[in-house]
Amino acid sequence: MRLKFTGFALLTLLILFSCDDTTDKIGWEIMPAEDMVATYTTTFDVMSETVKADSVYARTQTAYLGRYSDPEFGYYDASFITEMTTAENYKFPAVYHYDASTRTASGKMVKDECTEMFLRISYNKNTDDVKGFFGDSVTACRVSAYELNGQWLADRKSNGRFYRYTNINVDKYYDKEGLVGSTAYTAHDYSKGITQGTEYYIDIPMDPQRGTQILKLNREHPEYFADGETFTKKVMPGFYLESDYGDGTIIYVNRVIVYMGFEFYATDSLGVALKKKVTDEKGKAGSDSTYHAKEYIFASTPEVIQANKFTHSEKLQEKIHDQDNTYLKSPAGVFTALTIPYDEINQKLGKDTLNSVKLTLANYPDESIYEIGMENPSKVLLIRKKDLKEFFETNSLPDSKTSFYVEHNATESNKYIFNNISNLIKITINEKLKAKASGTWTSEREAKWVEDNKLLVVPVVVDTYTQSNGYNSSTTMVVGTTHDLKPCYARLVGGKAMTNGKLNNPIKLEVTYTRFGQQ
Repeated sequence: MRLKFTGFALLTLLILFSCDDTTDKIGWEIMPAEDMVATYTTTFDVMSETVKADSVYARTQTAYLGRYSDPEFGYYDASFITEMTTAENYKFPAVYHYDASTRTASGKMVKDECTEMFLRISYNKNTDDVKGFFGDSVTACRVSAYELNGQWLADRKSNGRFYRYTNINVDKYYDKEGLVGSTAYTAHDYSKGITQGTEYYIDIPMDPQRGTQILKLNREHPEYFADGETFTKKVMPGFYLESDYGDGTIIYVNRVIVYMGFEFYATDSLGVALKKKVTDEKGKAGSDSTYHAKEYIFASTPEVIQANKFTHSEKLQEKIHDQDNTYLKSPAGVFTALTIPYDEINQKLGKDTLNSVKLTLANYPDESIYEIGMENPSKVLLIRKKDLKEFFETNSLPDSKTSFYVEHNATESNKYIFNNISNLIKITINEKLKAKASGTWTSEREAKWVEDNKLLVVPVVVDTYTQSNGYNSSTTMVVGTTHDLKPCYARLVGGKAMTNGKLNNPIKLEVTYTRFGQQ
């Protein structure tokens, strides 16, 4: 234990050494022992373990698609549900009509018929700044799309935000017979070079008859297209998309779009159909000139619902049973849980002032021999287990009281360092003292309290906003915290393995406190 004297004690020492032999103890003799103030540092052992995330609250505008297998954690599948929306009071172009009496024309479509229809999955190219996919860019994969059934909207409107959790039971919301199309793809299509600016896309062909049905509904029931909610209920409930072939790529989907193609007349400035510039052997003008065009009709947007589903293989259980290490794995894989010795801290330091409590989590360097590997989570959240659900559902921010976040220090120490969680320790101890004073404290209540107050280490994405305060000055604020849904992992130093009742590799909680009176 290291002793640090306060300013008052130091001044007393200076006076002591400036006096002669007859007064060398006068400062100490005058000052009562109970008024002595000193600062100390001690450590407590923390047990850590790996716990299954099961599912996480996914508040995101990104959808994830594909399968990725890892020798450490096994495979995980990413699929998603997306609704579609329409522009308010959307109307398809009218069918061409020429009034010979007035020599005027209206409309452009050759007939009320959809000639082409496809579903487009759009995502970013991989660049240094933006990642549109993870894994092997040339792995052969296949995606299939299914139209949702009526149960989806019924549950979505009546069961709160269940669809935000990544263990959603998608089987309830589509039928295998409802397949609308499939297509093969690679994350980077070198053969076709399919690009739009900074984006790639995958097109899934659909039956144009479905488009013709939608077109007729628009003609007969324009009220179905009044707004997105009515459109979802009456016209197109949405789609479930899954990658059902291929392994090694996860795509980060920006949006899903329905394109429909139609045949149009080429017209002049008055809207009259133009004749083809050809003649037969008798000099007769050719037939009307037509062309085919496809239009961006319906799309997923940030305003409509997207629900991600992640499924992990049983191999993940091996990490949970590993008692010599702990792990972090996203998306929705495993967290590290810490059992803080609150009672021991209170017993030893309950009458002292906690100045700081430092928690350091070291992770082992990645020793993977595989070309494509997952990176360590760049940021992690530290939060009590009992607070996790509400924190994400209410879009809370780390408050440095019961929730904290830090960035991974990869270049210097390969650690996650929480410099001061003393607020959390004091709040939790006081909550327990108050709860015990208010009623009978049973072994069942004790076990539940210990479980609820374990600290979870959770990979997160932290959104920040930097505001300029004038010349060469700025303030950075946290404006959002969400679960990290991209592939990442870390193996942490720790574990719950014991020898002779003592942890083999405990995490050290470093506590600095002030004590009044003699040590």
